[in-house]
Amino acid sequence: MDSKQFFKITSFLFISFIVYIIFFIFFLSPKINDYLTNRSLEISKEQFEKLANIINNESKKFDDKDEFLEDIKLLVNSLTFGKTGYVFIFDEHGKIIFDPSGEFAVNSFKELKLPGANERYLYKELKEYALKNKPLEYFWNKIEDPYNYKYKKIYWVSYNERFAFYIASNLYKDDFTNYTNNSDHTILYIFILLFIILTSIGIFTAIKIIAPFNKALSELNKIDIIKSSENSIKNKDKVVYFSKQFNNLIDEVELNRKTLEIQEKLFKNRLYIDSLTGIKNRTALEDEIKDKEFVSIVLIDIESFSDINELYGFHTGDLVLKEIANILIDFSEKYEVSPYRLYGNVFALVNFSMMNFTKFDYFISESLKLFKEKSIFVEKENLELYVSVTLGISIAQEDPIKTSIIALNKAKKTNNLLFVYNTEIDTQETIKNSIYWREKIKEAILNKNVVPFFQAIYNRELDVIKYEALIRIKDFDENGKEIFYLPYLFLDTAFKTKQYLALASLMFSKIVSILPNTNKMISFNISFDDILNYEFMEMIDKNLDTLDIENRSKLVFEVLETDSISEYEILEDFVNRYRKQGIQIAIDDFGSGYSNFAHILKIKPDYIKIDGSLIKNITDDKNALEMVKSIIDFSKALNIKLVAEFVHSKEVLEKLIDLDVDEFQGFYLGRPEPKIE
Repeated sequence: MDSKQFFKITSFLFISFIVYIIFFIFFLSPKINDYLTNRSLEISKEQFEKLANIINNESKKFDDKDEFLEDIKLLVNSLTFGKTGYVFIFDEHGKIIFDPSGEFAVNSFKELKLPGANERYLYKELKEYALKNKPLEYFWNKIEDPYNYKYKKIYWVSYNERFAFYIASNLYKDDFTNYTNNSDHTILYIFILLFIILTSIGIFTAIKIIAPFNKALSELNKIDIIKSSENSIKNKDKVVYFSKQFNNLIDEVELNRKTLEIQEKLFKNRLYIDSLTGIKNRTALEDEIKDKEFVSIVLIDIESFSDINELYGFHTGDLVLKEIANILIDFSEKYEVSPYRLYGNVFALVNFSMMNFTKFDYFISESLKLFKEKSIFVEKENLELYVSVTLGISIAQEDPIKTSIIALNKAKKTNNLLFVYNTEIDTQETIKNSIYWREKIKEAILNKNVVPFFQAIYNRELDVIKYEALIRIKDFDENGKEIFYLPYLFLDTAFKTKQYLALASLMFSKIVSILPNTNKMISFNISFDDILNYEFMEMIDKNLDTLDIENRSKLVFEVLETDSISEYEILEDFVNRYRKQGIQIAIDDFGSGYSNFAHILKIKPDYIKIDGSLIKNITDDKNALEMVKSIIDFSKALNIKLVAEFVHSKEVLEKLIDLDVDEFQGFYLGRPEPKIE
């Protein structure tokens, strides 16, 4: 290629680049931002509609409203829109039923009016728009800008006929606009990079095509036409030579094409496939989630993996990671999820469709049990290992990888087996919510408004034989009517603000005062963390000193069976100590995925309470049924009485009676009440 041709091509490319940038800035970028904003809103609306449909369909399976709301709490709490949008639930009278952000706990939702001359109540407008099946839009203020009502709010609303409540979204449109505006520079850089790549390919291709032609023409020009008699021979030679050059050109182009295909394939493999395990890596995941409307990620962190490397060496550690990847490949096929290795000893199982939340619940439980029940065998080293895992879960979040990592770090920091990300983590709303409940708890402790509710437990003749005590906080609404807060609203805050011991002390002292006045047994929940807490156990002993042996025999300590029970010797000492005082022991939530049958043999409790997640599905889920049968056989062999929780229908009760379960508890039989017989 000569200098003139090169100059022309360079000038053309430079002018094209300037036109390209002007076109992008003044025409393409605004349209892209508008499209992304509207598309993000459409995706969020579709997610809300899917959520509303799932909730409405699932509600048909329940008879009790509170039981149903408790069941869907995790799903509603995990879904967010944009940066601050969320879903809340209210009834026909404007009373908030569930509000994960805590916004309406401070601002009375029922009294909230829309801006404008006419007095329009927000909840009434939402009800009207639910009937119209249209979004409600109006301008409102923000926490950081409380005096300017210029921010457009959008509500989507759906009505649940089964329990007569409304499911509503709550979001600001500019959350999406700001997000897409921030993408300007990123998009510009991508387009410039794309322009440079395409230009480079064009120049390279031009050189490869033009150079052989220039060479051929140069050679032809060197041939002088001397004689007319030689013209025909020379011309024929020229044609032959030109044909050869053209064929060489075609061969070179085809060779370059095949080389590029091979290089592209190798590049993609190196870019998207983890070289050690052979499964997809983080780069592949980042690319694959870009266009997905729904993504849920379960991060799996292999605990104490550094110990394996130190004990057996890095080579063995790599072999263990390969075996873990193989196990996850087989497991992922069962639940139609995709396995990835993000980094080091952290893997991911990703679902790109909105899995039924009952199935998702089982998927999480099975993920926790996967490596507990299945050993890792390294054939080359003839080594068998068991590993523990911690899960970080992100469901339908804006940045699923980032939020799942935040959830994983939260789970590890709090020593939990898993944590589900929600937008309240370390946000202003969390602080506001914590302050609100801290004051509510403080007020309840000061006024002794910590109230035990009692849920009846029945025998096979359906007679009430004992009660489980459940903590509530008593308060008053704007009309002076008594209301009682459920523990999921305030217990987390109580632990964080060091108010839990005072709550538990008031709760237990009231139970102790009731025991002499009833002939029924009462059970009190104790966690393993409580057993490890010296002050908590001192409070227990102080209250027990006020009871004689007869009344102590009416008390049952329910110990929650979780993976936090790290020292079974301590638990055994606790059981033996209080059993000698006449107190009976129950293991709660048995079969939830952490149960250790060997340790139950040593403890031998008086009661085993079968986990509600197994009981509620016993008539529909064969696996749950078989698990319950195993627990029944195990308990009968040890002469331990069985209590089935979460009995929510006649069919479930009859099934449990047929299976020879001893005692029953659930909303179908009786709801928690502030008084006992």
